[in-house]
Amino acid sequence: MRILVDVANGRLSAEVIAALERAGHTIVRATREFDLALVGSAEAAEALRRERPAGPIIVVTKLGDVPARIRALEAGADDAFDSGFAMSQIVARVDSAGRRAAMTPPPPERLLAGGCSIDLTASQVMRPGTAPIALTTREVEIIRWLAARAGQVVSRAELLQHVWRVAAGSNTRAVDVAISELRAKLGDPEIITSVRGAGYRWILTNG
Repeated sequence: MRILVDVANGRLSAEVIAALERAGHTIVRATREFDLALVGSAEAAEALRRERPAGPIIVVTKLGDVPARIRALEAGADDAFDSGFAMSQIVARVDSAGRRAAMTPPPPERLLAGGCSIDLTASQVMRPGTAPIALTTREVEIIRWLAARAGQVVSRAELLQHVWRVAAGSNTRAVDVAISELRAKLGDPEIITSVRGAGYRWILTNG
């Protein structure tokens, strides 16, 4: 894989680059032509996610900085871990993220549903006669996950695991609140329906 490495800690960056190159990966800098990004902050992950909605992003944080890892995941990173990991484990997680990305078809960047146009790249919803409505990074990820499974019931536990990236047994109230806020932005007719006791369903597909 071509991997963009942008980690501020010089020693850590050098060690990561050396380990990835030994594993057969190509390191690139200051380019948008890459297969996976390894960055050092939630802010960098969020900026990249807006530019490349479908590309895998991994964040390496300071040792023991749990809040930083949580912020990174909330900003759209696919994985986040601290600098205490062994280089072999970092390489394994990079390889795993690359394999998952290779098996996932790129999602459409614009969805037409329920009378509105959803621009996932610009993170906004447009309805006739109204100003664009901004979407949060998490709302974009919810839309991506549900729309990719249009017609299927997606459980709250699945959304927690794949969008919030927390254990499936966590409090599902956060999912309900986020879906409610997203529905308000998408308007009528309803695009995301509730399935009692099961989860949510995206009922309209692209086009």
